[in-house]
Amino acid sequence: MIKKPFVFVSLFFLLVSFQAGVLAADEYLLTEKTYKSLSKAQALLDAEKYTEAGRALDNLLAQTETGSYDRAVVQQTIAYLYSERGQYDKAAEAFQKALDADALPDDVTHNLRYNLAQLLIADGQYKKGIGLMESWLQSETQADNDVFVLLATANYRIENHTKVIEYIRRAIRNDADPKEDWYRLLLSSHMSLKQYKSAIQVLETLITLYPYQKVYWEQLAALYMEQDKEFTSLAVRMLADRLDLGDPQTLINLADMYRYLRIPYKSGQLLQQAMDKGVIKNNFDNMEKLSQSWLAAREDELAAQSLQKMLPMDNTGKTHLKLGHLYIGMEQWQHAVSVLEQSQALLKGNDLGRVYVLMGTAFFNLEQLPQAKTAFSKAIAFEQQSNQAGQWIRHIDDQLKRAENEQDS
Repeated sequence: MIKKPFVFVSLFFLLVSFQAGVLAADEYLLTEKTYKSLSKAQALLDAEKYTEAGRALDNLLAQTETGSYDRAVVQQTIAYLYSERGQYDKAAEAFQKALDADALPDDVTHNLRYNLAQLLIADGQYKKGIGLMESWLQSETQADNDVFVLLATANYRIENHTKVIEYIRRAIRNDADPKEDWYRLLLSSHMSLKQYKSAIQVLETLITLYPYQKVYWEQLAALYMEQDKEFTSLAVRMLADRLDLGDPQTLINLADMYRYLRIPYKSGQLLQQAMDKGVIKNNFDNMEKLSQSWLAAREDELAAQSLQKMLPMDNTGKTHLKLGHLYIGMEQWQHAVSVLEQSQALLKGNDLGRVYVLMGTAFFNLEQLPQAKTAFSKAIAFEQQSNQAGQWIRHIDDQLKRAENEQDS
């Protein structure tokens, strides 16, 4: 249901405050007679004596000239009166007459279009109201988020679902804490357009935000079945059944399922959203699942960010080793050296041997050959890395000798 579009304020002050302005243009000055009559009408409006205020405004309207500034201001005040009484059709008509006079200042005209658009939508004249609101939006630099929600809702009433999606997504993007109803509106429009993949994404967001709303799990399972993904649908239904037990692991299990089904990106998205919203904890185990999902999805930057956050939680050095190996693959040599150096005091055995090989590789690509040789020389002491390290050392020695010969010549 569309809310009442206006909060009644001192309308007369808003309409004629510029009357006292030193710089006001003559064309925007009320006559003394109109000013006094409007003041009396305003007093009646403030006292909520709407019938008497209406009679006073009608009498005043009859005394103003067609197309004049005075007449436009009176029409505008009448429109606000009708709006307060919930007579939106008459209010819209009065606002339109005030606009048609083309006698009001630009800023007042701009605000008037916004108010008229709201009224038209509230009165069920959706197409006309949407058109006017969109026209207003083109010249408005600081539109409130409620405008996009109103446009989405109005377009939904006329089943223009493409526009619904456009405006409600904009509202969701602009708000730090989007309403559940906004996501439901988005979901409904995607479903109406048979955009099932997009609908699945919305449901996954809803599940992350409202994990104990079983209806969203059931809808997700149904959509997977619609796409002939019976196994995934069954798995979601099984997870949904566990909600009755209040299982806090449900979202994590769903993420694990996505990873098992080789849909790691969805797994990563789900975990990241759940952590950002505080639905699941940012502990080591969950962060590790997140990093595994991003690695499997080949989202190296996101994986690196996750592993970086895990470093303070891990005193074994294994996370440092994983991150160092990832940095090598990303050719971020200096980052690799930094994180691998931290791991030396934590790791033992072949893991430490791997660290030295990776450090040697990073130093070599940084063209720091002496440091590379030192690292590979340490790696030789480890059985699994000995052969590889030896080959690297011979290669480095050849390069160092070649560089020395070039200097001598």
